[in-house]
Amino acid sequence: MNNKIVLAGNKNLLKPAITQILAMHQLLEQIEVDATSSINEDFDPGRRYHPLIILHFREDSDFRPGTNQPKGRGQNRTKGEVSFRLMSETTETISEAELTNLGTRIKQIFGANGGYLWSKGKEMYCYADWSRGYQMQILARSEAQVRDLVTKILSLQNHTPQWKYLTKNKNASEAERYPVVPQTKLVMGKQVELPERRPNRQVRFRYAEARINPLLKTVILFDRTGKKTNALVK
Repeated sequence: MNNKIVLAGNKNLLKPAITQILAMHQLLEQIEVDATSSINEDFDPGRRYHPLIILHFREDSDFRPGTNQPKGRGQNRTKGEVSFRLMSETTETISEAELTNLGTRIKQIFGANGGYLWSKGKEMYCYADWSRGYQMQILARSEAQVRDLVTKILSLQNHTPQWKYLTKNKNASEAERYPVVPQTKLVMGKQVELPERRPNRQVRFRYAEARINPLLKTVILFDRTGKKTNALVK
């Protein structure tokens, strides 16, 4: 069976449709990709030659009072990623000095006050401004949280959000599809707690990296935890 969907027409007109298809695919397949600029690069192959910036977040603790704790607590913390591309730069033009400047801005905006907190949730939002390198799918608890996160991400490049590019993808029965109370399943005579779909968790900014070219190692721009000793910005 051919799993490809063929779309024809003006590329700029197709971009919003592709964003919606990607979000719908996540809904159907239950793929919890939080926020990413990864796209079908066969459709727009030029994007792969622009540096990819990734901001990493992680929950402080996975301790849940009154619930069954998994083995190796601390290894099951909720994570999050936000990424975008530097469309003003290519793998050939980007310099270490420019990456250091970006790392400094990330430290100022996301590293301050103990690290930026992103309240992840069950609502899926998409912010798609392809020409400026943004194609983000963000799980959150409210639109206000998404607007704050998007505004801070865009400020790293002195960009101003254009909210016409923000959409919300809603399931017809979100409470049933993504229940707040953990569900259980009978396994070998015991009730086993199932993984929570789109959990309401706060994830804190940890570090940022730049992927310049598959032939080069990932460049760590800034690490709030101090564990990555090779970060450009301390």
